[in-house]
Amino acid sequence: MSNFVAIQNTAMPVVEYQGKRVVTFAMIDKVHGRPKGTACAAFNRNRRRFVEGRDFFNVTSYVKRMRSLEGVFPARSSKGILITEFGYLILIKSFNDDLSWDVQNQMVESYFRRNTLGELRHVEIPSLEELSQMPAEKAQHIVAKAEKEFSFGHGKPGSAAMTLRRKELKQIRPAIRTFIDLHQISICDLGDFVKVKNNT
Repeated sequence: MSNFVAIQNTAMPVVEYQGKRVVTFAMIDKVHGRPKGTACAAFNRNRRRFVEGRDFFNVTSYVKRMRSLEGVFPARSSKGILITEFGYLILIKSFNDDLSWDVQNQMVESYFRRNTLGELRHVEIPSLEELSQMPAEKAQHIVAKAEKEFSFGHGKPGSAAMTLRRKELKQIRPAIRTFIDLHQISICDLGDFVKVKNNT
């Protein structure tokens, strides 16, 4: 998941399955500000109204290993439910507060209908371990690119965009320090080599 959509000051990860944008129960609870398990309970109460393949997908642990679904469900769960736009609209019929009406409109316009103007691009940053194992030139290119991408897309204080950028900044800073440390080590090694060569 590399893209996010800002919904009601929440950065919603964009999840796609079989060419459709989908959401999980946890995503619905979060964006609607409901206690954990609310959306799942609503689905179970009205299960007969949902049509599999149109309103939801029941995915197994095998399917969950797909790259596009990486990190969408808890690692130990053997299966999961993905809710389509149709399913989402059926599910939230019981959410009749003012906030839910606002969230529903934003979800349809900005999330399910692929309004790319509302998307937040997530900056891909390798782990420190991956960075340390890369050739210096490649590591420098990746860190520089991430730093450049990070400089765009800042939102207002408290917005989903700003929250996302703050999380990314916590990853970028150690990556930059790691690259600098690796670069300094290589220079020291080169200096020692030159010194030994001159003495011989």
